[in-house]
Amino acid sequence: MENMYVVARAAVDQMPPEFRFRPQDSALIHKYCASILPLEPEFVSGFYETVYAHPPTAAIFHDGERPDREATLANWWRRTLEGPLDDDYFAWMAMVGLVHVVRGVSNPMMLAMTDYFARFVIDRLPKIAAEAAAASPDAAATNAEVFELSWAFSRLRATVGAVIAHGYDEAVVSAMYNVAGMQKSLLKRLCDQEAASALREARKEMRG
Repeated sequence: MENMYVVARAAVDQMPPEFRFRPQDSALIHKYCASILPLEPEFVSGFYETVYAHPPTAAIFHDGERPDREATLANWWRRTLEGPLDDDYFAWMAMVGLVHVVRGVSNPMMLAMTDYFARFVIDRLPKIAAEAAAASPDAAATNAEVFELSWAFSRLRATVGAVIAHGYDEAVVSAMYNVAGMQKSLLKRLCDQEAASALREARKEMRG
């Protein structure tokens, strides 16, 4: 399998530029880091209350491991907000795709919870901006800046999700090669053929 830096870069390169995470997004998140970081307990608690309340996601976890998983998520929260959100960070996210394969975390589960992260922060930005303005009027955020900060978190969510998903897919492809000796080009061709066949059947069903 390609190294995690290559996997992360390949995922980002496939994204339309408007929706990729950008250096200016990182700078804006860093500017508000101190105001957002204290939300960690609420974020971690809400995240795991959500996944433990849903049987398919709850089934992933072993008895007694929630404290360890919460500690891991808290570490991710701090690393994400404090940065740097650089090549090392996104290579780490590509590695998370491998972890998800091992743990049985599907991409639909992962994408839903990356959206939870973004919505959690975005929903609280107006209050954060108001508190920042009250504490230091000279540093008050404009409405335009709050809007851009929302987009920064949206682009971060999209990029993290894309990188993790691509890491997951690449892990599966690599496993097929290592176990069955199936080259990536052959696997793609077989998958394309099966998908085309499934598409024909799906169209028949939809017309029927």
